[in-house]
Amino acid sequence: MSQGTSEGRLRFDLVTLDLFLSVAEEGSIAAAAARRHIAPSAVSRRLAELEAAMDTPLLQRHARGIALTPAGEALLRHARSVFAVLGRMRDEMGEHAQGVRGHVRIAANTSSLTEFLPEELALFMARWPGIRVEMQELLSPEIVRAVRDGLADVGIMAESVPAEGLESLFYREDRLQVVVPLGHPLAGVEALDYAETLDFPQVGLARESSIQKMLASTAAQCGRPIDLRVHVNSFDVLRRLVQVGIGLAVLPEACIHPFAEAMGLRGVPLRDAWAQRRLKLCVRDRATLPAPARLFVQQAARLET
Repeated sequence: MSQGTSEGRLRFDLVTLDLFLSVAEEGSIAAAAARRHIAPSAVSRRLAELEAAMDTPLLQRHARGIALTPAGEALLRHARSVFAVLGRMRDEMGEHAQGVRGHVRIAANTSSLTEFLPEELALFMARWPGIRVEMQELLSPEIVRAVRDGLADVGIMAESVPAEGLESLFYREDRLQVVVPLGHPLAGVEALDYAETLDFPQVGLARESSIQKMLASTAAQCGRPIDLRVHVNSFDVLRRLVQVGIGLAVLPEACIHPFAEAMGLRGVPLRDAWAQRRLKLCVRDRATLPAPARLFVQQAARLET
């Protein structure tokens, strides 16, 4: 085969590549055709031409729709990357034309959303008033899935949470403390190990939260159960449950001190090494982030522009 013929076979247009992406995402030629307002026969013809150009089958057709071949899976990854780069190019040109506009989707755990993100977002939105922010409060494993599946541009979670396949950057540090009502037997101590709290009833976050998983692991290592009375998803509710005496809780320091005096609470520092936590910021691919998300990452991770 001549070099000219080989190069000719590799020529394809973005319209065809976009149709292939639609078929892959819809799992059906008919559904992709409806999505793109084009006849199914035209989509089939384009795909056949694309397979000829690639010189390999990209789709397996069956009664329920289509499935991608290994070559099709590889092309899907490249197609998504191509359109992400094109989107970033369009966004960056828009920056020069009229200032940055668009939106950034952030998925964050309760700790970061409560402690750091309000001020972070205020600074970001003052600097880039044309950018809208869509914020989701999720558990750390849900954050990883949201970023990996493209449902969020940026994820913020505990550093200890596995995030394979994502790029991670350091975000912030926080310290966990035991929060108890004034008058509790532990309220007068200067610091303690978490194991010392296991003699007392507790209230905690959802079992899937990174904090609660760490507490459960530590208790298991001590060979002791946690007398956990209530699970909740909110730091605000957790503080109220402590206030009324249902049990002690473990919370980030910054989520205790602003409320301690008014609510009659005290935060007791934990000596456990894991109590000094690092939070991380995760994205799928920093090089192909849309401009609004890229600007947020640069600010939040303190990157040089």
